[in-house]
Amino acid sequence: MTQTNKNSHIETLRGIAILLVVIGHVIGSTPEGGMRIDFPSPWRYLYLWIDYIQMPLFTAIAGWVYALKPVKAGSSGTFMKRKAYRLLVPMAVAATLYFLIQYITPGTNQKGNLADIWRIYVFPYTIYWYLPSLFLMFAAIRMIDANKWMDKFGGWAICLVYAFAGLVVQKIFLSDGQIPNLFSFMGAMAQFPYFVAGVGIRRFSKQIITHKTSVALSSLAIVGVLSLQLEWFYPAVSKDLLYGLTRPLWVMATLALLLSQSYSSRLFMWIGSYAYIIYLYHGFGTSGGRIILNRLGVSSEILIFMFATAMAIFIPVILQRIANRNKILRFLTSGT
Repeated sequence: MTQTNKNSHIETLRGIAILLVVIGHVIGSTPEGGMRIDFPSPWRYLYLWIDYIQMPLFTAIAGWVYALKPVKAGSSGTFMKRKAYRLLVPMAVAATLYFLIQYITPGTNQKGNLADIWRIYVFPYTIYWYLPSLFLMFAAIRMIDANKWMDKFGGWAICLVYAFAGLVVQKIFLSDGQIPNLFSFMGAMAQFPYFVAGVGIRRFSKQIITHKTSVALSSLAIVGVLSLQLEWFYPAVSKDLLYGLTRPLWVMATLALLLSQSYSSRLFMWIGSYAYIIYLYHGFGTSGGRIILNRLGVSSEILIFMFATAMAIFIPVILQRIANRNKILRFLTSGT
C-alpha cells in the first residue's frame, strides 16, 4: 500500500476542509461580507456549522501531516526556511494581488486604503491571517520536538494542556484589541491546541482512540453539536466567556473522531490535492463569481452560491496547473 493510500482518509478530510472554507467565504462570515445575507437565514445557520470546524480541522490535519515527517535534529534552520518559503512567500504574493484587485474592481467588499497595503504583511488580512499563524505554530512545534517534549504520550498530554492554556490567555487577556496582533500571533495561540491534537492523534492513536475513549469523545462531540443549536437560538451565548473556553474541548473531541476514521473519497482527495492553492486564491473566485452574476442581473442565492463556489475551486486549480510549468511561477504561487 502506498503512502498516499495509507493517508487517503486524511487527504479526503483535507478536501472537505478546504471545501468548507470556500463555502464559508462564499456565504460570508458576517452579513456585510460574501453574499451579504443577514440573520435569520438557512445560509447563516450553515455558516455557523462551518465556522465551528473549518479552521480547527485544517490545523489538526497540518499537525497530523507534520507528525509523518517531523523536524529532525540539526535541521531546524532548514525546516523553518522551507516553511517560510512554503507559507510566507505565497501568502505575500496572493495577498498583494487580492488587495490590489479588490481595490480597483467595482462591487467588491471591504476595500482597503492603498496607503495601508503594508499592513497586510504585518497584521491579519482577510483569509491570509492563517498562514503567518501556521508559520508560528511550526516554529513552536520545532522547539517542542527539538527538546523531545512530545516523544511520549505523557509529554504530549502536558504540551496539549499548555497549548490550551495559551488559548485561554488569548481569549481572556488578548482579545480586547489593546495589543497589536503582529504576524497573527493571536491566531496561532487560538489554533495551536488543534495542531498539537493532530500531532498526538497521529503519534499516539492507540492510546487516544480506544473503545472507552471513543464513547467519551462521541459524547463530547454531541455536546458540541447541541451547543451550536444553543448558539443559534440564543446568539448572546457566543459572547459568554465560559462557552468560548469550553467550545475548543468539544471541537477537539470531534477532530479526534474525524482524524481516526477511515472514510475516503476520490473527489475530495482530488480537491484536497489542490487545497493550498485553493486556500490562497479562492477569494478571487468567490468575489468574481458573485460580481459576474450580479452584473448579469442574477439574484438567485442558490445560483450565486453554486457558481461562486465552482469558480473558487476551479480558478485556483487552473492557476496551479499553469504555474507548475514555470519554476518562478511555481515558487511564487506555492513556495516550492
